[in-house]
Amino acid sequence: MSKKEAGSTDYFTDSIVMPQNSGKGVKVGTWSENSADTASFGWRDITSQVTVRGVGSNDPTWTRVGSTAFYTYAFAVGDECWMAFHVPHDIVPNADIHIHTHWFPSGTSTGDVSFQYTYSFAKGFDQEAFDFALANSPLTTAGTVTATSAGPGVQYQHMVTETAGISIPGLDEPDGIIYVHISRVATSPTNTDTIFVLTNDVHYQSTNLATVNKAPGFYG
Repeated sequence: MSKKEAGSTDYFTDSIVMPQNSGKGVKVGTWSENSADTASFGWRDITSQVTVRGVGSNDPTWTRVGSTAFYTYAFAVGDECWMAFHVPHDIVPNADIHIHTHWFPSGTSTGDVSFQYTYSFAKGFDQEAFDFALANSPLTTAGTVTATSAGPGVQYQHMVTETAGISIPGLDEPDGIIYVHISRVATSPTNTDTIFVLTNDVHYQSTNLATVNKAPGFYG
């Protein structure tokens, strides 16, 4: 294949013969940044474990799940953590991402559970600095976005609470870091169960392809 840039250009050329948009997560034809085209790509996860350093009063608590052999972090309202998500080489440039939390309740409350996410992003390889002041963040109030789910009313039900699409300026290549502050925030009505958090992930759209190069310019 001849080398191409990731932008409004033909990413695939030569003699591959497939119906347009037929691949599951692989797009053959013209790479475009508009939503109609990016919608044809499949989804993958960037995962990260909840890690607590014990330096703040709002740390989630390592808690036993009932009387079972299992433990995980319990998030009260106001508890928080930080996670770094590395941007993989198969990401679709300039496509939206969705941050989400995997959690389950201790009981049967149907009150709301809400998580707030604040991010800072920087490309890798000495290309830019993190905007920790969030001056360039496209998110809402104070650079944050919130996602809420009603409690399932079922003990230990596996829940996923996910944001709407987030467009990050400059997320047009791999090897950047999305650094996210995650906190549980108050809701009305508030879920009265203990809320156990297993992990936080990022949904991103994938080309299912590696890049030509391992450093900028990644696409050849």
